Amino acid sequence: MSTSSLPGVIADSDDGLVFACILDGKGGAERIGWKELNAWRPEQGPLWVHLDSGTETTHRWLEETAELSEISRRILLEEETRPRVLTTDDGLLAILRGVNLNAGADPDDMVALRICTGSSRLITIRYRPVMTPRDMLSDLIDKRCGATSVPELFVRLTERLTERMNTVVVELDEALDEVEEDLEERDFSALRGQLTTVRQTAVGMRRYIGPQRDALARIHIERPPWLNREMEILLRESADKLQRYIEDLDAARDRAIVIRDEISNRLAEGMNHRMYALSLIAGIFLPLGFLTGLLGVNVGGMPGVQSTLGFWVTCIMLGLVLVGEVYLFRRLKWF
Repeated sequence: MSTSSLPGVIADSDDGLVFACILDGKGGAERIGWKELNAWRPEQGPLWVHLDSGTETTHRWLEETAELSEISRRILLEEETRPRVLTTDDGLLAILRGVNLNAGADPDDMVALRICTGSSRLITIRYRPVMTPRDMLSDLIDKRCGATSVPELFVRLTERLTERMNTVVVELDEALDEVEEDLEERDFSALRGQLTTVRQTAVGMRRYIGPQRDALARIHIERPPWLNREMEILLRESADKLQRYIEDLDAARDRAIVIRDEISNRLAEGMNHRMYALSLIAGIFLPLGFLTGLLGVNVGGMPGVQSTLGFWVTCIMLGLVLVGEVYLFRRLKWF
């Protein structure tokens, strides 16, 4: 009987299988397809399977060949989920998030990586492309310097997801530094747009990093028997890094608020200066306007109508009023 005709076995195909490999225990791995995956046994070596959840093939393999329970499959195939870790009969289930470094994507739109791991098998599932598994596969296949066991593979995967966040956090701080340097250029509309982007990114990332830190810390409480003390310490280090990133994101958000308030204050100050100047101009010309309006009344008896010097006398009088107003405003220290 052929392998493909056995119950629960899927024929070799690229459908749903991003990649699968068997670790050699020395830092390398051998890549396999559906046929070898269906025939895998624990004695062959540690297995890593990376699947695309958007195919029926993946759903059938998880149910029939991987023999995961219904609750584990439901958790692994949920489209929208927050980071968390829990222990089931199928092993350790972890939902972790990583920064979205795909072309044209926003870093705060963090992509989820669903993980089911035990002592000899690690299953990762994606909804959208995640770069971290591909990088780690390159370490195993091309560089031969990857993990030697499933626990180490899980820890390295967690560390790599965490390290990628550092790049985005540093970029946020650098963006805020640039905004502070550009405050003197007075192009406040562009700066406010940059601040909005920084705040949205910081808030969006913190939304997932906080639960992810708590999830990794929970492994320390419910440590599975196959996770040795060294691996547990490395996971705690990842949790500590996430805590630092949370603090950095909070600081970036607070800095953005302070800079936004500074921009608002400068805009208000500039508006006040302009309104003050207009008020002074209005205060100076109000009496002059009153006088010229009064002298322009078309009624009999207006003085100087018959005099050829009437116009010049009026100009001199208005000039004297202007000088007197300027002198008075200076004495009052209005300008």
